[in-house]
Amino acid sequence: MEFADVYDRPHQLVGKTAYFGGDLQPTSPYPCPTNIQCTIEEIADDVATVSTWWLEGGPNDTRFVFDVWLDTLTPITDA
Repeated sequence: MEFADVYDRPHQLVGKTAYFGGDLQPTSPYPCPTNIQCTIEEIADDVATVSTWWLEGGPNDTRFVFDVWLDTLTPITDA
C-alpha cells in the first residue's frame, strides 16, 4: 500500500493482503483503492494523527504514526 500523508511525504506499507481491505488479487489492476485499519490518536482541524496498532517496527517496535486528512478516514463496518 502506498499513500502520501498531509505533507505529501510518500509512505509504503507492505504486508499480506489480509492486512488490507478490499478484494486484492494477483491479477488486480494497480493502482487500486484499498484501506487499512488504524487508530485515531488525535484530531486537529482537518488533520487526523493515526497509528497502526497491528504493524510495528523501527527502534523498540514503535507504532507507525501518520498525519492524514480527516475526510479520508471511514469507520469500520461489520459485514
